[in-house]
Amino acid sequence: MMSAMSAAEKFKLTPAAYLERERAAEFRSEYVDGEVFAMAGATLNHNLIAMNFGSELRNAFKDRPCVVLGSDMKVRVDSANACFYPDLSGRGGPLEFFDDRTDIYRNPEFVIEVLSDSTEIWDRSGKFHRYQTLPSLREYVLVSQNAVAVDVFRRHEAGWLYHSLQTLEDILRLDSVECDVPLAEIYRKVAFESGDGIARRG
Repeated sequence: MMSAMSAAEKFKLTPAAYLERERAAEFRSEYVDGEVFAMAGATLNHNLIAMNFGSELRNAFKDRPCVVLGSDMKVRVDSANACFYPDLSGRGGPLEFFDDRTDIYRNPEFVIEVLSDSTEIWDRSGKFHRYQTLPSLREYVLVSQNAVAVDVFRRHEAGWLYHSLQTLEDILRLDSVECDVPLAEIYRKVAFESGDGIARRG
């Protein structure tokens, strides 16, 4: 999850210099065309949602060649000269790594981001626009941590199609890996400050 972009956080680096610095750093930063952006810490809801979602996918994939990766795995977007740490990502086949370190790959079929107030605009616009240039990407999923709300963008020959899910009874379908995930499981034990739509199941 990337914090708001401020002038103080920006440093011009080559991709090679970014990776050298990033691999030695004690904190994570994302990279966009020469600029580096420090990442903010995550809330309880953010962690619960990411773990719930990842666990559902891991269980669904255990007897299949598909893989789901957490927020420590970087995704390289060559066409946008960018490196991101999605909350979850993965695919149904082999990974294409950037180099022999196997800590950054180029070909996710799905990317999942848990939204926060400081990153939502970026996740919906600048970051998504860059992810769209990945030939492998078939689905981009945005999950709210403030309400039961999941937005799904699917690649189609006519462009990107949008679908919204907003109840705990809804089922999210990831066509890229042929997997169904109930929103009730994504939001298990998540409570919202507003008190509306609290997901306390389990």
